[in-house]
Amino acid sequence: MEREQKHQEVALLKGTFSSAKSAVVLGFKGLTVVKDTAFRKGIRESKAQYRVSKNTLLRLAVKETAFEVLTGHFKGSTAVATSQGDIVALAKAVHTFLKDNPAASFKGAILDGKAVTIQEFQAIAELPSRDILIGKLLYLMQYPISGLAIALDQIRQQKEGAA
Repeated sequence: MEREQKHQEVALLKGTFSSAKSAVVLGFKGLTVVKDTAFRKGIRESKAQYRVSKNTLLRLAVKETAFEVLTGHFKGSTAVATSQGDIVALAKAVHTFLKDNPAASFKGAILDGKAVTIQEFQAIAELPSRDILIGKLLYLMQYPISGLAIALDQIRQQKEGAA
């Protein structure tokens, strides 16, 4: 890679890290092209980005960003998945990939500005999706109202029957 290409790569990575809310650093030794392609598809579906780059360039790119603490994880074969949005979707995509590919490894992550351990990462990955949580919340909010409506209807029917 020539010097100009390296500068462009660092600039691209810096832009990615500057706009991201979350990043997951992975080791991917022994990963086949088919599995990598499948993972990239899963990452795109979660509206995230995935990049394999040289560790030196990654170290330069994260300087003076919220992801600078990940510098120690940039050793060996390194890939980074970043997201500007839904951290649960990113965590699910990465977690599924890690379960299906024992050759890949979790090195570290910052989710929504907070460094997380592998246990915290797994807990987040096992959360229901945002849409499911919203659906459950709406159901819980409607349940007391529908229960009240049923109770009022039964009272009305009793009064009509008594009259």
